[in-house]
Amino acid sequence: MRRLSGILIAALILLSSVTASAQMTRSQLLKKYYQVTQLHNSGKDAEAIAVCEEIAAVYPKLPDTYLRMAQIYDDGGESELALVMYRTYESLEMDDRKVAEHRQRISQLEEKVGAQKLEEQEQEAFEKLMAETAKKETAKKENAANDTPVAFTSSATSLFDLSALVASANTREPEPEPEPEPEPELFDMPQLQSQPIAIMKTDIKSEPIPEPEINVEVVQETEKIFEEARTSASKADCDSPFLFYAHPKAIDELHIDRSADFSHKVTPKRKFETRDDLVGKWVSSASNSETGRDFIILDIDQMGSNLSAMINEESGLFLDKKNNLLKSSWNAVKSIWSSDGADFDATELIGTAVRGNFSEDSFDFTFSLKKKDKPNVANIGREVMDGLSMIIPFGALASRIGSTLLNYAGRKMGNENFQTTINFSIKSVTEDVLSCSYIVSERHNTSDGTRDMVIEERSFHMFRVPASYQPYSYSSNIQDNALYRAMYAKLEQESQTDPSKLFPLAYMSYFGAGTGSRADETDRMSMAVVQMQKLADTGCLRASAWLVPVYYNLSIDEKHYPMRIQRKRFRELSDQQLSNLLLGGNPYVYGLNGDILTSGNSDPDEIAAEYEKGASKNDPYSLFCLGKAYKDGVVKSRDLDASLDCFRKSAAAGYADAYWQIALAYKSGLGVTSDYGQYISYLFKAIDAGSIEAMQELSIAYFWSIGVEHDVDMALQARRSYFNLKNNVWRDVLAQYGFPDM
Repeated sequence: MRRLSGILIAALILLSSVTASAQMTRSQLLKKYYQVTQLHNSGKDAEAIAVCEEIAAVYPKLPDTYLRMAQIYDDGGESELALVMYRTYESLEMDDRKVAEHRQRISQLEEKVGAQKLEEQEQEAFEKLMAETAKKETAKKENAANDTPVAFTSSATSLFDLSALVASANTREPEPEPEPEPEPELFDMPQLQSQPIAIMKTDIKSEPIPEPEINVEVVQETEKIFEEARTSASKADCDSPFLFYAHPKAIDELHIDRSADFSHKVTPKRKFETRDDLVGKWVSSASNSETGRDFIILDIDQMGSNLSAMINEESGLFLDKKNNLLKSSWNAVKSIWSSDGADFDATELIGTAVRGNFSEDSFDFTFSLKKKDKPNVANIGREVMDGLSMIIPFGALASRIGSTLLNYAGRKMGNENFQTTINFSIKSVTEDVLSCSYIVSERHNTSDGTRDMVIEERSFHMFRVPASYQPYSYSSNIQDNALYRAMYAKLEQESQTDPSKLFPLAYMSYFGAGTGSRADETDRMSMAVVQMQKLADTGCLRASAWLVPVYYNLSIDEKHYPMRIQRKRFRELSDQQLSNLLLGGNPYVYGLNGDILTSGNSDPDEIAAEYEKGASKNDPYSLFCLGKAYKDGVVKSRDLDASLDCFRKSAAAGYADAYWQIALAYKSGLGVTSDYGQYISYLFKAIDAGSIEAMQELSIAYFWSIGVEHDVDMALQARRSYFNLKNNVWRDVLAQYGFPDM
């Protein structure tokens, strides 16, 4: 069984974190705040502000930092800067109770400076933005040839306003179009988003999405598919927030003999006997979660008595426009915590071979990175500053905000020279598996001396593959695929009289299947949310469960929704759907609410209480979350026996990933005696029940030779099946509603 909103909630906690690459631990952050307090109490306000700016450069979305700067400026009599910082705090802090504690002082400063209240100014700006967005949306709908009014109305919110609200994302700095990836020779699988709010391309077009040109054969094929769905035994259950869809075919295609003795043991090989042990092609276990492309492919060769290493040009590091590794180091201007916000050109590494230091314990080598053009300091921290200008009425003071917030980064540019390197260290694990770690660091040469700063650290494994290995990635043609466009149009038509069809229709919208290439990510998100909201208004719990994490994630997206009033609307909509689930009497609401509390760094006891409420009602997802809590030892005290008990109950209730967790317990001996046979057996159960993660784990088993013999081909097949299943959830939804597998 797979949770309905599995992909959406998987990213919930990640999206709530303040930065992708943690440069300070919680303890270090608290020490910094303590330092600010001590400096301020000692009258060293300039130094206190400098420490705050250092924190803001690393964590630009932490409201407390701006509150502290506001109070320091306020105590120093700098009313305008104090108000700017108070307003920045107010914009980022979503807890009304915390904002209310400072509202009186903010009002006093607004009166003193002669500024309109932030709430009133945001309301005016919001209404203007909504009107402009709605006008564009109206023009788009009026010009669309296939625009037909839907027969359902929304009791929760105006669908027109809701569509405009989602489409009102900040459009100041649209993301560049990604370069198209080459079509794979053997596979044709869509490149889809795994993040719930991938509204990165935000310019709203007024051009209509044209009626697709669909030939007669496609129409006939579509009618045949819909007729099969109508006669299918499958029936949508709106009272359940889950999708129950197994994938036995995926594992059957691997041609595994289930009666085999799965007890193969990993043979450690902790030392390199000769340099030949390293010669060959190695692929990283880390890959892009959206494209499936391997992050790093290393070609290691022997040159005389030396070893050389080269990062293969087929690595996702070079080809993925938005690779999710090393992004802090060389994504343009976004690494605002970097000393000068500089950007590095990864393509400089292509074709570069370096010699390394070899010993029986490790193989170490270093690549140097060339700087690109020095960025404009005013762009650093743009994510935080975007949108603030519309709510700051002081004219020239707006420029002072940027210089104040970015003063720390600006000071660091000075006359320093920087040399950036990637240091790799490789150690042996088994004959076919390496442990790889790298450190991206900057060496700063200044008049005061030399110092090193670590930018990023990461560890993963490398697996030996044949020299003929071809990297794998997805390309998508699902938007303009004639059959999918015909199905989308048919679902739109049928949803006017059958609201249950809104669910698969919303999934097709969300993933872009059949929507046409002119429907950008904002269009698709807007369509999906509106369609799912219509269904939720009919009382469908499954739709409400889908909407909760979507609305919540939109409510913490400060980049695209800089006005607090926008994010509050989304938070209210999320709470409303939670209430619908609670009133519907479905215990899944407790697990879902526990996830939200976790993402907000709430009290562990409060989080645990939510999971326990659902677990007491035998909710499979709440049981799963409680099992994870016992296993991780963060929300609950670590108790492996209690964890395994929760997983077994969750699995018995039908939750597929619970089988996967039991498999991991047998693999590592957590709460049970290590047993590779049971490990593989439970992986099969998990995959048969619909667990996507278990398919990825099976790939790891073949790479590592855990329970099975080392088999690169099988490992790669399992990994590709994993990406196929993960990025084609909309097909699973269609299957759940009776549509045949396509």
